[in-house]
Parts: sequence; C-alpha cells; structure tokens
Amino acid sequence: MRRSRSAVLGIALALAFSGGLGGTALGPPASSASAVAAQHSDPASMVAVQAGDDAIVQHYEQLGGSASFLGTPVGSAYDIAGGRAQDYTGGTIYFSAGTGAHEVHGAIRGRYLELGGPAGFLGFPLTDETATPGAAGRYNNFTGGAIYFSTGTGAHEVHGAIRGRYLELGGPAGFLGFPLTDETATPGAAGRYNNFTGGAIYFSTGTGAHEVHGAIRGRYLELGGPAGVLGFPVSDETGTPDGIGRYNHFSGTNMASSIYWSPATGAHEVYGAIRAQWVALGWERSRLGYPTSGEYGIKDGRRSDFQHGSILVHTASGRIEVIYTSVPPALLGVDLERIPTTQKVVALTFDAGANDAGLRSILATLAANGVPGTFFLTGDWVNQFPSDPALIYNAGHRIGNHSMTHPDFTTLTSAQIAAEISSAQRTIEAAGGDPRPFFRFPFGARDSRTIADVNAAGYAAVRWTVDTLGWQGTMNGTRGPGFVVQRVMASAQPGQIVLMHLGSNPDDGSTLDAAALPEVISQLRAAGYGFVTLDAALG
Repeated sequence: MRRSRSAVLGIALALAFSGGLGGTALGPPASSASAVAAQHSDPASMVAVQAGDDAIVQHYEQLGGSASFLGTPVGSAYDIAGGRAQDYTGGTIYFSAGTGAHEVHGAIRGRYLELGGPAGFLGFPLTDETATPGAAGRYNNFTGGAIYFSTGTGAHEVHGAIRGRYLELGGPAGFLGFPLTDETATPGAAGRYNNFTGGAIYFSTGTGAHEVHGAIRGRYLELGGPAGVLGFPVSDETGTPDGIGRYNHFSGTNMASSIYWSPATGAHEVYGAIRAQWVALGWERSRLGYPTSGEYGIKDGRRSDFQHGSILVHTASGRIEVIYTSVPPALLGVDLERIPTTQKVVALTFDAGANDAGLRSILATLAANGVPGTFFLTGDWVNQFPSDPALIYNAGHRIGNHSMTHPDFTTLTSAQIAAEISSAQRTIEAAGGDPRPFFRFPFGARDSRTIADVNAAGYAAVRWTVDTLGWQGTMNGTRGPGFVVQRVMASAQPGQIVLMHLGSNPDDGSTLDAAALPEVISQLRAAGYGFVTLDAALG
C-alpha cells in the first residue's frame, strides 16, 4: 500500500515524539555539541528531526518559498523547546508535533522572542500571522495566548482569562480594540490586567476577568483602580434598567461598590453604607436618582449627593440620613400649614434662634417616646452652639433652614433673601447636617414674593398649624405647661404641624415647650395620633 508524503510524516512524528521506534520523545535543546550528536544518533530522534524539518520545508513552500515574504533561509533548522525552527530573512517557521508548522514574522515575532518564544508561556504558534477580522491589524495565536498588532498600538500579547473575556467582547473588532500592553500585574493588588485602546480588562482569582471603559474607567483610575477602595470589577460595564445610564460593580467594601454614569451626571462611585441605603431605596430609579458626587467626608461622617437629594452617614451614631432636595409642585407658591394627608399624624417642629436651654430636655423626651422631630436652625444659632446640630441629627431628627440671622424677609431684597438662605445652608452643612428642602420664615413674615424666592432657592416654605406660644414664657406666672398642651390638642387634626421653640424666655427663663412636651406626646397618642417628620409632606 502506497502512502503519501504527509501520511509518512505523520506516522514518523507520532512514533518519534511518543518514544516509538525504541527511542524517547524529543527533549529540550542539547546543552553541548556532544549532547546534540548523541541525540541525533538515536533513530527516533533522527526521524523526529527529519519529519519536523520536512514539515517546515513543506510549509515554506506552501507560503511561496524564497519568493514569499519569508525570503531565503538563514542557516539550518535547529532544535527549540520541544520542536524545530528555521529562520528566514523575513521571519521564522516553528514546528512541534502538537501544533504543526506555522510562521511568525515582523513585530509580532519580535515581541514573541522577547517573551521567550516557544520556551515562554505563549508556547508554539497555532496559526500563521493573520489579518484580524473586522479590524486593521494582524495576530498570531499560540498555545498559551495570542499576540495582536496594529500600526497604532504595536505588538502585545493577551492570554488566559483576560484573553477569553477579550474574545467574548469581540477582540480587536470589538469596542476594546487592540491591546496597548501585555498582561501585567496590578500595582498594589493581587491581580492582572491588559489595557486596550477602548478600555481595560482586570482579573483576580476572586472576581474573574471583567472590562471597564469610558468615563467609568476614568473615575475608577482616579480612585486608585484595583488597589483603591473599589477593588476589582465584578461586572462588565452594563446598561441600567431605566435605559439611561451605565454601571460597573466592584469587589470593594465586601463586594458592594459601584460606579454609575448617566449623560446628565457623569460617573460617580457609591459604596459602603451609603450604597446599601441607595440600593434599599431602588437604585437610580428611586426618588434620589443618579449620584452626582462621589462619597466625601463631612463633619463626623460621610456623604454622597444624588440628583434629587443626598445620603449622609453620621459616624458617631451610625445613623444614615436621606435628604430629598426636590420640591414637589404642590408645595410651590405656598407656606405649608399642614401636611396634606387624611392619616392621623402630627409633625412636631422646633425653632432655634435664641439659645438652647430646652434642647437637651426636648431630645431626651423625644428619645424616651420614640418620636421624631424637625428642627429649624438659624446659621447664627449653629455658630453659637456648634456641637448642638450633631446632637439633633445623631438622635435621628430632621433639620430645616430658618435663615442665617433671623430677619423679617418681607423687608429684604431677593438678593438678600438668597444670601440669608445660602449662608444658613452652608453653616448647617459645615456642622454635618443638611437643611434642604425645608425653610421656615423668621417671625412667620412672608408674602407671595418671598415665598417665590424661597422656592427659587430649592426650598419648600413650612409654616405651622398651631403655635404653642410657649416662647412667650409664663406671662407673670399666668401660664404653665398645661397652656401649651391645651393649644396643641385644641387644633389636633390629620397632618397637624406643631410649632415649639428650643430656647428659654428672655424675661423669666422658662422653657414651657420642653416642660409640656411629654404630656403633648401622651395626649396626642391617646387621641390616636402618630408622629412624623416633615419629610412626610414630600409625598
């Protein structure tokens, strides 16, 4: 039976490289001339060498021989890393029994040799150099990876899990484009990465390989990349369910960190307790919307801002506070006198402008009864009692804006009103809280113009259903706490807003509101009322 030349080559190679014909498989290159001579004197080795050389010659001829890009041979074929190789003026053909004969040339060959050639992690070539489908470049596949080349990027290798993900995403023809680096260890973190013209793929054993690109990658690198607070990506960039934005999730802070992007907000990170609260509210589809800032430090805490509010973490108490800053249309142009509801709920509110004589008693009563309150603070009061705001928000209460200096707003220009509001807001924020979006007019003095100015500053104006008049004091001993209780109960109704004060009367030093508060709470509860902050007015 006659066999073809290629069939004979295949039988010979199979026998020789498997130790057939009484010999052993071809080993590493000999370390000396005598070792090479001894190896070549073995019949199996001689067959393997001849078969490999014949395969190289056959492939050379298939490529066009000396008329091809490879040119003419340089020297003779030689042993290399479990196979054979032949150099030419334009490249090299490599051969092994498992891969066959394939050429490598140009910049790809240069990078291949720098990485160790067949003895390196890439091993022997599986293909000739080939045009990349859908992209202006070239590549060779190897047993351990691939090298890609384009005129704009040069030649770089991609291998392992990163290469697997790269190919799933379209390789050079995908949005990532050609590699800009070889696979490299991530500085300061136990992982690997490749940079590409359109992004990067990061890998760690705990997270696998995932891509990060565009504005999200820019923010990721600003935060330190894998070595930063976010850690390694655990997702590729993905579209948000609302169809507007994009996100990547990361491994930082117990597999719970993200960067979110939208056209209107840009790319910002969310992580830790703030992210957990945002997730609980419904992600970007919640009332807060997309993040507009990264997490940053505030006095005794941390904060992230969103399109329609903020989330604050108060370190001392561990309290997480959600601030909504958008004003519902129903609250524009009005000075709210009651929460619009049919439910039997009451909002207890406390104005601070004079002193804090009743504050600690009020806070103790609210805590003992599990009742929340809303506190309207002036900027001057915060400056006078700088530690008091923390007592209020760490106890779980809400803070509102009561102006900077407590003037009559009807006597001010619109510019002066804006300055009063913004100065107070900055002062309260510096103390670690946020008063938005609730504002109360000093003395209750307002008109349509001043209400419009308050709304323009991003605030809803909040008046009251009943003023206890506790701030007037005992009126020469004719009033006591019972007077306050009677006024509150006489006007009790669903959505009632009760106005009380933190300070003492300047004449008699009394704090009637603080003294009456326990009975106010008791009688309202007996009448079937519950308690809310003014956030209930936002719907």
